[in-house]
Amino acid sequence: MGRKAGKVALPPLARTALDRYLVERRLPVAPTRWHPDTALIGSLEQDSAAGISGARLWEITRRFFAKAAEVIEADNPALAEKLRRASPHWTRHTHAAHALARGAELITVRDNLRHASIATTSIYLHSD
Repeated sequence: MGRKAGKVALPPLARTALDRYLVERRLPVAPTRWHPDTALIGSLEQDSAAGISGARLWEITRRFFAKAAEVIEADNPALAEKLRRASPHWTRHTHAAHALARGAELITVRDNLRHASIATTSIYLHSD
């Protein structure tokens, strides 16, 4: 997980889910009251203000992909195998490729991914 700050636009459904999550963690929902050092994804420890570790998030995401692969194995073995190889970083690639394929501006996707160069982001224009 990078350390470079960035801004990401959230669609209304995602923002609603984020607001509910923040309320559950007893954190402010209003951006003006948000402390920049507050971890967006909290630790699973009770009453912890700390964020989840990168290693733990990686583990949870990989387990999610493995479980999804199990569920679809019988109907779609090729996709199941792709999910078994998926990683949390894969979701960045997927976001970029889908956003660009659906007409998002290259500069917006660059900013979401926090790339320094537009050339790096342009790789996703023809990504699978």
